[in-house]
Amino acid sequence: MTEKPNIRLRFGSFELNPDTRELRKSGTRVKLSGQPFQILTALLERPGQLVTRQELRNLIWSDDTYVDFSHGLNAAVNKLREALCDSADDPRYIETLPRRGYRFIAAVEQVPKVPEVPETVPIVSAALASPFLPAPASPPRNVTLVQEGWQSCVPIKRQTLVQLSAALAVLLLLTLGLVNLGFDWHRALNAEIGERSMKFAAERASASHAPAIWHVELARANQPEAQTRVISLGQEAIGAPQPSPDGKKLAFDSGTTAGGDIWVSNADGSNPKQLTNTGHCGVPRWSPDNRWIAFDTDGRTGHSAIVIAEPATGFLREVVKDQWNNDVPSWSRDGKWIYFASNRDAGGEQDQVWKISTDTNSQLVQLTRHGGFSGYESADGQTFYYSKNRYENPEIWQVPTSGGDEKRVSSLVRPSTWANWSVTQKGILFLSEYTGRASTLESFDFATQGVRPLRTLENASFWLSSSLDGNSIWYSELTDHQARQVFKAGFD
Repeated sequence: MTEKPNIRLRFGSFELNPDTRELRKSGTRVKLSGQPFQILTALLERPGQLVTRQELRNLIWSDDTYVDFSHGLNAAVNKLREALCDSADDPRYIETLPRRGYRFIAAVEQVPKVPEVPETVPIVSAALASPFLPAPASPPRNVTLVQEGWQSCVPIKRQTLVQLSAALAVLLLLTLGLVNLGFDWHRALNAEIGERSMKFAAERASASHAPAIWHVELARANQPEAQTRVISLGQEAIGAPQPSPDGKKLAFDSGTTAGGDIWVSNADGSNPKQLTNTGHCGVPRWSPDNRWIAFDTDGRTGHSAIVIAEPATGFLREVVKDQWNNDVPSWSRDGKWIYFASNRDAGGEQDQVWKISTDTNSQLVQLTRHGGFSGYESADGQTFYYSKNRYENPEIWQVPTSGGDEKRVSSLVRPSTWANWSVTQKGILFLSEYTGRASTLESFDFATQGVRPLRTLENASFWLSSSLDGNSIWYSELTDHQARQVFKAGFD
């Protein structure tokens, strides 16, 4: 697609310069480059018209490029929408035509270029001037408040910039006065911040050499210190982290990417202990009373089974074991049932969600009739949420725990795997489309039915779990080679 060198394209409060490859909002530069910028340019050249996914693929990736095109394109469009403060559910600019492509729906105006004038005035220069001098009669056309790349969905008024300049100037004078009085508090603060940053950087560097489980506090999700490495067992693959309901313990599996064993540690990763020793166990889930862990076995040592273990004593009991697949267990909130996926219905052609009572009667009940895999019961115990299948980008569905109507939760909730989403009291947390090296943590709210991004994880994670209150998440980070193997095996 050919660029138009003599014009700028304006829509809403945004203006795009194809020559300099810049996007500005109300004069302030928006951080947008690479594939998202290419997609925006392509859409603006054909406003109101469908631009197919295949056209975008041909534009962005060459024929000899090996990439997961579907995930890459979805991720790029998500980044573009985030930069435009747009929503797939209620679009102002970019409309999705399912399985076909995208259409730019806002009015686009071609604006002739004007001679270039200085675009930015660093705020520090204003701070050094006297705050008592009058403002210039003809102020610069645009003022950059912070470093390039900052963006906001709220316009900044020029009057606000002047007020901020004066406030910063006063702050500078006060700071100089404190220094003259002999106070070195700012040096101590900088040293503390530097120390925390260096510690976080060291953790990240160390983690790049070994698989690990990470914990993120969502109350401060955008701060580096919100993310901490919990545990690593050398080069062993480690995944399926699951916190105990009381927050004191962590269960996970570890071993090779072909199969592992169940481990338990303290919540901070200390005192790890191996619970099983078969090499074919996975997906540990805690009972609501913190006493038991349910997990599945893959059947290579016999029939596939759902097993419960008591970490305190090492006691094991097989709840389900037969010739069918029995996968991904999950407890009811009252601890009386264990949900699991099995292909025992219709001759093994399709997975369905089943549940079995944990008492000695072992009552077996089929919950879904139209396909279902891994899931969780709602906080009130009335609804079971589940991934529709075990394949990539499953839809999340819901069904009453007593059985009944099966329906999709929302078209906005599409985790990249059946395992990297979790139910909280207020909604669903999930990792959306990934590029192979990044995942976006998103939150779906039951009340508003809306989705918002919370944080970008630097590596794709097959697994995700959360506390029931939604304040914390845990995810696993593998080496590139292990991640490829896990993602491949996880969809078999």
